[in-house]
Amino acid sequence: MAVSRSRKPEKSKGAEIRASVQKRENRFPRHIAHGEIATMPRYRFVKGMESAIFISREHDESRFYSQGLCFHDADMDDLEWDEVSWDEAFYCMKGQLVILVDDIEGNTAEFTIDEGDHFWAPAGYKYTLRASGVDSINFWTMAPVLHSGWRDTGDPAGPAYSDMLSRTGKPPKKTNRKRKR
Repeated sequence: MAVSRSRKPEKSKGAEIRASVQKRENRFPRHIAHGEIATMPRYRFVKGMESAIFISREHDESRFYSQGLCFHDADMDDLEWDEVSWDEAFYCMKGQLVILVDDIEGNTAEFTIDEGDHFWAPAGYKYTLRASGVDSINFWTMAPVLHSGWRDTGDPAGPAYSDMLSRTGKPPKKTNRKRKR
């Protein structure tokens, strides 16, 4: 029995999925260097606490999450928020984070997150980030991203954050990856 050699190879399921995804100007794999993050505009949440948001719906057309680095001064003011729109996670890259958590029944727990440790902050709780006495940096992720991005989070500064992210310029199209040939 002869086998025909003129048959085209079948596309992989992954290739079919990639081909079906709508092309977007700002949705492409890329390396984000620390220098790029360090020069991004910082968004001040409270005195002594600012964040460089480097992945967002507004800036990168991120569909599922936002990420940033949050810089905490040793004597920062307290930041309180009700986590209703998404879940968050914090990784303490430098220093120490102090986080208070209040549940719906009024119970409060305090967590001290040391350098290298991780904290999970699911929706449904009230959170307070408090000064730890040392300058700190936390790498945070929040998900899912609302279709409106930061605009309609319930945070009074949400529209300003959204506008600022939209104006920070889109990521460069040039990547540093090597293509296989």
